[in-house]
Amino acid sequence: MRILWFSVTPSLFNPHSNGHNGGGWIASLEQIARQNNEIELGVAFYFPDSSFKYHNEGVTYYPIMPEKSSLVGKIFKKNDKSSNVANYLKIIEDFKPDLIQIFGSENDFGLLCKHTDIPVVIHMQGCLPPYHNALMPVGMKRSDFLFKKGLSLGYRFIGLRSEKAFRKNAEREIETIQSCKYFMGRTDWDRSLIDLFNPDATYFHCEEALRDSFITSEKRWKYSDEKKKTIISVISRPWYKGCDLILKTAALLKKFTDIDYEWKVYGIPEMKFFESVYAIRAKDVNVRPMGTATKEELVEALCASSCYVHTSYIDNSPNSICEAQILGVPVIATNVGGISSIVENGKDGILFPANAPYTAASLIKNITSNKALAEELSKQAIAKATERHNPESIGNRLFEIYRSIVQENCKS
Repeated sequence: MRILWFSVTPSLFNPHSNGHNGGGWIASLEQIARQNNEIELGVAFYFPDSSFKYHNEGVTYYPIMPEKSSLVGKIFKKNDKSSNVANYLKIIEDFKPDLIQIFGSENDFGLLCKHTDIPVVIHMQGCLPPYHNALMPVGMKRSDFLFKKGLSLGYRFIGLRSEKAFRKNAEREIETIQSCKYFMGRTDWDRSLIDLFNPDATYFHCEEALRDSFITSEKRWKYSDEKKKTIISVISRPWYKGCDLILKTAALLKKFTDIDYEWKVYGIPEMKFFESVYAIRAKDVNVRPMGTATKEELVEALCASSCYVHTSYIDNSPNSICEAQILGVPVIATNVGGISSIVENGKDGILFPANAPYTAASLIKNITSNKALAEELSKQAIAKATERHNPESIGNRLFEIYRSIVQENCKS
């Protein structure tokens, strides 16, 4: 069975190319898919390489050269994706797949649904329409991207255009979802979105692969009686990831509790813009941006922490939560998007409303001082995440989905 992926990252072609904390889950899924001798895998992806294809360890890789344009060109270019589709079709013609798998409905790979008779399954990641709805946190204004400190010129343009760009791309994503017949996902949230936008589609549940360092690690979180508490968060740059919520919550911990804490934030090198918007300096409230980290460094940091706090205003099933759970780190997370499908409130983690820094501060105070609660959450999280992210089970389910779609299309 010949399966062609269109991936947002280079996967195992260059597993270190994803700068956000040591690579991603698509590379982990490729490791699983490689174990099945009945799958012949091709992977197409954007990458600065002019060669058409490579063969490596039984996988055919198709790097797609990104378009070059200036910052001004990127801002004002027309949304013409016809040349991209032509390149994708050349890859399809060369590989001759039985099935095409697209990672993410928000990228222009989804345009292929209208240009090929080969069955396409979209593997849901995020979804821009609800992301657009949660784009700007409370207290942030469009004018901040003009007048507040801490942003490069490029990010100022991104901020000024983000609402319009998100709205436009969200509309395109809905069209993509409506044009595709098959979807893979793993939460009630993404299933409900497919049902809303395309009720005639077929949805397959498939759990997500985690990076090997978390699956194979012998380290596990243990409660520490040390006075100094360490809070961990892993976020990225978008405004909706909750950097503001970290600063607000930390300010409340500093003002209203006597907790001796440090809040380490991985994934971003600094918070200058958010500090400027909300008039809270990170160092004044014991928040420490850590930049990107390797997966091995994150394992060490998480196992040495007091708890993991996820602050995003919208998400599907963030792997950062799953990685914390499988190591047994007590998780506190915003109850948004698909997170309630991976965190059962009060059992294997604690959920709280988005933009609720007072609640978050209270929960952190409780979980860092309540040994029995923290250890019970840890125990339940390890059991749940270990079963959910079992590589063999994921591999079997993935092949089952492939076979079902291919067989259905052979009959038709």
